[in-house]
Amino acid sequence: MQKNIFNSKRAAMILYVLLPFTFLHASGTPVMTPIISYLLSDTSFPNAVPHNESFTSEHFSGSQNCARCHDGIVDESNGKDVSIVKSWKSSMMANAAIDPLWRAKVASEIKRNPQHKETIEKKCSRCHTPMATVEAGFADDPVALFGDGFFNPANPHYDEAMNGVSCSLCHQIENTPDLGTPAGSSGHFTIVDNSGTDRKIYGQYTSPRTPPMQNSVAFTPAYSAHMDDSKLCASCHNLETPVIDMQGEISDQLFPEQMVYTEWENSAYASTQSCQSCHMPKTEGSVIISTRGGRLSARSPFYTHQFIGANTYMLEIIKNNRTLLGAMADEASFDKTITETKTLLLAAAEVGIVEKSFSDGTLNFKVRVRNHSGHKFPTSYPARRAWLHVKVLDAEGKTVFESGAMDSRGKIPDIDGKPDPLQYEPHHETITTASQVQVYETVMADMNDNLTYTLMHASHYLKDNRILPNGFDKSSAPATVKPYGLAMTDSDFTGGSDTVNYAIANVGNSSQYTITVTLKYQTLPYGFANDLFKDTDLKEVALMKSLDDQTTVHSEDISSSTEVVTVP
Repeated sequence: MQKNIFNSKRAAMILYVLLPFTFLHASGTPVMTPIISYLLSDTSFPNAVPHNESFTSEHFSGSQNCARCHDGIVDESNGKDVSIVKSWKSSMMANAAIDPLWRAKVASEIKRNPQHKETIEKKCSRCHTPMATVEAGFADDPVALFGDGFFNPANPHYDEAMNGVSCSLCHQIENTPDLGTPAGSSGHFTIVDNSGTDRKIYGQYTSPRTPPMQNSVAFTPAYSAHMDDSKLCASCHNLETPVIDMQGEISDQLFPEQMVYTEWENSAYASTQSCQSCHMPKTEGSVIISTRGGRLSARSPFYTHQFIGANTYMLEIIKNNRTLLGAMADEASFDKTITETKTLLLAAAEVGIVEKSFSDGTLNFKVRVRNHSGHKFPTSYPARRAWLHVKVLDAEGKTVFESGAMDSRGKIPDIDGKPDPLQYEPHHETITTASQVQVYETVMADMNDNLTYTLMHASHYLKDNRILPNGFDKSSAPATVKPYGLAMTDSDFTGGSDTVNYAIANVGNSSQYTITVTLKYQTLPYGFANDLFKDTDLKEVALMKSLDDQTTVHSEDISSSTEVVTVP
């Protein structure tokens, strides 16, 4: 196992000798000499300590205990393996606690707001290490992540934490009146303080056989319709976070960090499709859901536990660093989940060139983006963005216009890294120059209306032009999910789609022009990453930067359209 350079006495002595050669900047800030900077940046990262997937605690049970009966099951119509735990292991749900971007962001938030460390850790642990957080609460143990907290293998709740959002957490959430409401969201789910066979494990099938599970894992299975209901997902996927005011104190305001459930609730899909129907794809046939327990009947419908989302970027990073990060799934399982994630992304939205013409030396065309998902596109954590990459070639194949090109590091040079860090790309109704890019995103602001990437400083959005789902009425939508900025007054930015006009002058005297438009998606945009990586003195951020430097998956192509314009 590799160790940090400072684990050696010799390196520590070198650092001690060189310390006098640091100096002060004019502002009074200590500045390191180049050689010390080199030593600090020459960091290797130890492998994660594997957790026990077969742990048992007062209220929970490790995922591998569930796998004993619920893996090795098949779709009876085609024989496909639909093992529950095996499918789940390579999902972001299973890897919620080891996600290096999440860890880095939490560490950065604490560094920037050290007086609120306890609040930040309690808020973030509730949905990323939920079993540990609940168990610690029942035991009156500290709820913390760093130091002696859940990330420490010596912590009594380490196994519960590292098992992520696991089986006995979700299936023990009670169907309370608060479920699906603000009172039951933001991690405010209810787990009853029971033990042994008094613990109920809820499922969507009526008349479950109770003795096998009681004898095997000391849980009692019970039917509850809420396991098929989107309101279960609202427990963590509607999330409001505390707002730190300009004096550094926690205000009474809440920030809608992600409101996926409310977006869906205000869409046409709320009456036709649940979260589970898209993110837990249904099998073609019936499934005998357990390999033990005697002669069991096949159940239908059965929803696979793949929990497919849109985060190929992080899935690829975790797959390639399984031992380093402590992932449970093998490479083949991650590859399968990544492939299915790409498939879901391709179905989420489409782009098309709906009008085109050439007159008076100007190429005119319209691009329409349609959202086929049941929520905004993109949705979830406010770092995600989608954008239009538009390229025009003349008859000789020469590029005469290009907007939204991305480099190999995930940066869009036209808009990313502007000299003024408070600038952001506005929503466009019409684009006339290559320096303009239609970017579908959120931009957070603090209480003084300054752009911020620090989540705990965010009080509202300066911009939210993410493409609305079908049926969404922006004029009557709740404040937590309505568009912000210029999209609000854009007449063709409506439920289900957005149309952008392109008027490109001075494209030359070609006989024809080929227009190609690609809708692209990105998990970690340049601005968000650049701000986070300011804190590489933190080992969590340094690790994340190293992983980001190594990956090649910085974006995904969602949809593309090509049209040819012939000049009269």
